[in-house]
Amino acid sequence: MIGGANHTIQSLAEILGASERNNRRDEIGSAMLFHEGEMAQVIEGARADLDRLMSRLWKDPRHHNIRVLDDRPVMQRRMREPARLCALSDRQAADILRGRRLSDLSSAGLEKLLSCEHVRMAA
Repeated sequence: MIGGANHTIQSLAEILGASERNNRRDEIGSAMLFHEGEMAQVIEGARADLDRLMSRLWKDPRHHNIRVLDDRPVMQRRMREPARLCALSDRQAADILRGRRLSDLSSAGLEKLLSCEHVRMAA
């Protein structure tokens, strides 16, 4: 999933806090990355819980331009944390994105990026 991220620091903290609480309750795993006004996120969980989450996101005015890039069952979950936040340093962004925006990446490219294998974890 990818979308716009025109949020204040306070609204981001509120969104992340609510995401962690709700995802923990619903046993949803997620990883998200904010970069240059865009946000990308991978979420995993039971279909009913994911449908309920997406319904909340579509209705929330803080989220806009949401695009679901891939929606498929997974055999083994990889996202265990309820709200993992990945961060790119300027050098990582240059090396990995090569001038592209998050919205320019394929779903497979975003999934690899959001595995956080090549990016540092935000504190």
